[in-house]
Amino acid sequence: MDISVIIATYNRMELLPRTLPALIGQVAEEMEYEVLFVDDGSTDRSREIIESEARRNPGRIRYLNVPHTGSPSRPRNLGIQEAKGEVILLLDDDVIPDSQLVLQHWKFHQRNKQKGCAALGELFLPPDAKKDPMSLFHSFPYEEVWRKREELSYLFFWTCNLSLKRQFMLENGLFDEDPMLHPLEDMECGYRMFQHGLRLEFLPEARGAHVHKMGPSGVPQKGLRTGRAQFALTRKVSDVALRDRFRILSSDLPPGAYLFRLFRRALALAIDNPLTIALLRWLGAERSSRNRITDMYYFLVFRRNVVAGFNQSKNEFGRLVHNSCGETSR
Repeated sequence: MDISVIIATYNRMELLPRTLPALIGQVAEEMEYEVLFVDDGSTDRSREIIESEARRNPGRIRYLNVPHTGSPSRPRNLGIQEAKGEVILLLDDDVIPDSQLVLQHWKFHQRNKQKGCAALGELFLPPDAKKDPMSLFHSFPYEEVWRKREELSYLFFWTCNLSLKRQFMLENGLFDEDPMLHPLEDMECGYRMFQHGLRLEFLPEARGAHVHKMGPSGVPQKGLRTGRAQFALTRKVSDVALRDRFRILSSDLPPGAYLFRLFRRALALAIDNPLTIALLRWLGAERSSRNRITDMYYFLVFRRNVVAGFNQSKNEFGRLVHNSCGETSR
């Protein structure tokens, strides 16, 4: 087997009729590939749909499952361990791959035989999804990727469309299964992989449509979860580049950068107030197709909850340290 596509999935019965045909119909004349769906304890008909397709396509589609964890880490780890391919391709379950996505990843690894070489593919938003205000949260900063395409850091270890050698991961550590890291478990994994010599390149030829669905009511929860994950990640990865990415105030920033960060935080607090939120709602932020008004409104809601989630975890950690010190001193 040349390449194993590993997809951690949860409750995707509505999307599977679109993703499964695209995965089965990959151009494959130069390679052999398999697709492993690892189910994180779905409660809908996902298992039934995938197993039915696996029976029709033995050897191409495989189904595995784990008890529900709420994070893709354990499903991915199981998929990596069970994979038969020399190369593993990590793909999100809300990605509809172009017909040559898998082939392009395989060609990359044929050109780059070194164990530590990895490729980041590109995702795009379908035209209809661009009108959805929630698409603000589902696009990736590929303009920055293009500028650094041949020398990407672990900050771009996005496992929505990424391939690397299976043996390299087995030798250097799989995903951390701490649920508090979700949805940033891929950055933590990437950081460790880079410590062992991983080299990541951008592969724009490997493309897929990102059709993630989230309602406006999910924005606050997404923000809280992201903020908590940011704190968990900064506890495990002590790197100024990571704190800079998350715009975290840190004493090791240069004085100029610290003051600028402080100014931006004060500005954000000044803008995010009940009057601004009420005005944006009056202007149609909650009932429009995506525009600058909806972007500003949902960004403010998201950012407020990111900060709240980060501070919640920071305070919880502080209480744990305090209680631990109290126990030690007795």
